[in-house]
Amino acid sequence: MTSPPVSPGVTRPHIVFPGGEPLLSALFSEGPLADRLHSLGTVTVHHDQPTADEATTRLVDADLAIIGTHLTPEGLGRLAARTRLLAFAGTGAASYIDLPTARHLGITVTNVTGYGDRAVAELALALLLAAARGVLDGDRAIRTGDWTGFPGPELFGSTIGVVGVGAVGRVFTTMVAALGMRVLAYDARPVADLTALGGPTARQVGLEELLAVSDAVSLHLPLNDATRGLLTPRHLDLLRPGTILVNTARAELIAPGALAARLARGDLRAACDVFDPEPLPADDPLLTAPNTVLTPHLGFRTPQALGRMAEGAVECVEAFVAGRPVRVVS
Repeated sequence: MTSPPVSPGVTRPHIVFPGGEPLLSALFSEGPLADRLHSLGTVTVHHDQPTADEATTRLVDADLAIIGTHLTPEGLGRLAARTRLLAFAGTGAASYIDLPTARHLGITVTNVTGYGDRAVAELALALLLAAARGVLDGDRAIRTGDWTGFPGPELFGSTIGVVGVGAVGRVFTTMVAALGMRVLAYDARPVADLTALGGPTARQVGLEELLAVSDAVSLHLPLNDATRGLLTPRHLDLLRPGTILVNTARAELIAPGALAARLARGDLRAACDVFDPEPLPADDPLLTAPNTVLTPHLGFRTPQALGRMAEGAVECVEAFVAGRPVRVVS
């Protein structure tokens, strides 16, 4: 596959990072990754968190860009005259960029995979433990002088439903199996080595069975046309009182409004790191829902994972300039 020309008459492309994650800005500004970008062309790196409109404005003179922020279809249209590559610094490019529009405009979109599998799985485990043992409630109580205490369940011997046994789901499965949890797995494809991951009692089951019998459920599916809105209100009604629902994948896996409605009944616990939209508006019902642990999309935010993410994005730019694009999603 041969890359399209960067721009007529341009021998050293202009590479832009419009801002977003501070550590990425730092890595692209100074050090080995910055040197690799500067060897390819001129480089502009922004250090704040732009809105979609601000990001678009910063990209209009970019031949190649590394991004981790949202771009609207209209914004992509403004870039079409010059920008040839959007190297998305992450895996879920479709959640941030309208891929059919980019394809129609001739803008190549690439992504980075595998950089944060363990980081996200570790956060999912942290959220599970926090929700099970009421860690945040305990923290708030002790700060007001309340030492009454309250019980929380042990996870050993309980049943965990892992929805999606891809890269992150596989790491998470080994973690919860090590805690002595019984693993049920749902995936669209057979998981041939499930017992190696989840122990001798691990089983692959249908989604409805998993939801109905699990003590905790953790979501690890990618977002695509087949999985968007996969969990409907009817599915959430299958969860028994006291079940813990952990979501470090994508909020859009759950039908709009369904989780808040189920939480309003007061008998479900949820621990979420992903939301739609992000940031949440101040009046979003999840912010006042009972029995919740909420974190601001922290899953991939470890120095190790961000370093791998930055490395992967630079590799995508280098490959594109060399005429051999890699990890193309559009």
